[in-house]
Amino acid sequence: MSDVKVKAPAAGQDQVTTWINLHQVARVLQAKIEERLRATADLSWAEFELLMRLQVAATRPLQMSEIAAQLVGSPSGTTRIADRLEKDGLIIRETPRENRRIVRVELTEKGRNVLTAADEIFRGTLQQAFGDHLAAGEVTELRGLLRKLLERNGAWQEARCAPL
Repeated sequence: MSDVKVKAPAAGQDQVTTWINLHQVARVLQAKIEERLRATADLSWAEFELLMRLQVAATRPLQMSEIAAQLVGSPSGTTRIADRLEKDGLIIRETPRENRRIVRVELTEKGRNVLTAADEIFRGTLQQAFGDHLAAGEVTELRGLLRKLLERNGAWQEARCAPL
């Protein structure tokens, strides 16, 4: 027997073009959403997403480490986002006496009010830029394909990928 190694096939032109288009769509939609969030609620996309994830987990405070994992960001980047939100009175952070390594984060009443207004902007912008151009079945199919890619690359996490 020979030890011939078979080279894995490389991505074809259609895969490369699809990959480029996927990134273009993500950038274009995120830019539209962020532009409107900044103009109406003075929030970046990352700030809005952090607030939204706190609202989803409303039954309990989230730890900073959980937030960083859900946002797929660095702990230091997440801390900078939380710093601004706390300064603006939208969140509170607490460190329990029994474990000083943990930082718990909760929405304030002001944060809930800002998020309610921002969520309306987010959903309206998403509908205009995304939903108006795809049928319900296409959205379902696209979500299934994206989940398949995430799962097969070991990146699907319910809390991060399907928070609502």
